[in-house]
Amino acid sequence: MKTVGITANLAKENALDAAGDLCRRLRRAGFAVFVEEKLAGLLGEEKQRWTPSFGPGPEVLIVLGGDGTLISTFRGLGGGNIPLLGVNLGGLGFLTGIPLEHVPEMVREMKRGTLVRNSLATLDCRCSRGGRELFRSVAVNDAVIGKGGRARVIRMEAFLDGEYLTSYLADGLIVATPTGSTAYSLSAGGPVLGPDVPAFLINPICPHTLTNRPLVVSHRSVFKTRLLTAPAGTSLTIDGQVEAVLEKGDLVEIRRHRRPLILLTLAGNTYYRVLKKKLHWGGSSYYPEREV
Repeated sequence: MKTVGITANLAKENALDAAGDLCRRLRRAGFAVFVEEKLAGLLGEEKQRWTPSFGPGPEVLIVLGGDGTLISTFRGLGGGNIPLLGVNLGGLGFLTGIPLEHVPEMVREMKRGTLVRNSLATLDCRCSRGGRELFRSVAVNDAVIGKGGRARVIRMEAFLDGEYLTSYLADGLIVATPTGSTAYSLSAGGPVLGPDVPAFLINPICPHTLTNRPLVVSHRSVFKTRLLTAPAGTSLTIDGQVEAVLEKGDLVEIRRHRRPLILLTLAGNTYYRVLKKKLHWGGSSYYPEREV
């Protein structure tokens, strides 16, 4: 790669300093650097501005922030599929798994071409009312049907590949990618899926029927659910970031999206190493890192 883009979550207090330092390191390493428009103005990089909607863009886009920043950046790219490289400015993230102190190592691996490339499945989420599409979005983690602060439950009927599956009486429903299996779904009792598992997860939230359990289905499946009731405040929320208000009779359709999230990371920064740190597996000094 020869051209690199940089964007950042400007709400992070160290974002500007980190972005400025990264620009200098990348240029010293021989890269052409382009900076997202708003960030460029703050850094005085006016001649090297770039926006996702203008031009072919860089060969890789470095995101300074957290997982939420990286997900919103991916969504903002629209039809583009630029590989993303996440540097975390706070705690450890699954997607932004490179700590700020590892930036020098990251730049060296970029120059050597030894970064690891991962392709993460995403979801194509649609909502229609009376046969007319009202809302459509791509999800990296999950699509959640929820009821806001109301105490009333939601009734839904679910279909998988055109076949009636079950009816849910629950506080809501989560449909998650393998990446999203460690997010909201995990707190709702769902399993953790490896990032390369060709599947997605359907998980009811606090079901009132005890036989309604989390279900792992093929990534080729098409899942649909129709709302039989929709208490005030019922909505479809994508990755906790974008939302569509739902009404009784609305149909939500979810399938694998044609555009995966292409994520770059350091060679030794595996998914399971990050998972162990996030979930504190083997956190005791009695259980150091092992090799087989």
